[in-house]
Amino acid sequence: MMLEIGCGKRPHRGYKTIDVEAYAHPDYLGDFRTMEFKDVECIRMHHVLEHFGREEGVRVLKLIYSWLMPGGTFILETPDFEYICKNFATDPYWMTRHTFGSQEAEWAYHRDGWYEQKFKETLPNLGFEIIRIERNVSRTVLPNILVVAKKK
Repeated sequence: MMLEIGCGKRPHRGYKTIDVEAYAHPDYLGDFRTMEFKDVECIRMHHVLEHFGREEGVRVLKLIYSWLMPGGTFILETPDFEYICKNFATDPYWMTRHTFGSQEAEWAYHRDGWYEQKFKETLPNLGFEIIRIERNVSRTVLPNILVVAKKK
């Protein structure tokens, strides 16, 4: 099984989907933290982790780890707080929005910032091996960081 948490309107093919919004037509509707899975081959989580405070974010990562099979892959993407700061002068409005979320719903607030060094410190301490880290840009100006890790 492969899971995509926070699938939104454009889920990746081949994944069972989870979302809190019915408009996304997910396979599982609701808060993933109340669900149980095991021996998952791959979990994708794009632009979800930043919605949790520091302690809850670590609990989320531990939950993901518990769902993965040994050697399972975790693909996650968040706004890249380091590059948001570097690019603030370029577009203060969008850098601020990318930092704090769109805020159109209770779930749409960002409560923590993630960046390369934080991932490199946090994920191995939870039992993940980082395979690669990539940076990308969405909406032509929004810096993101994508991490691919495996459960040791």
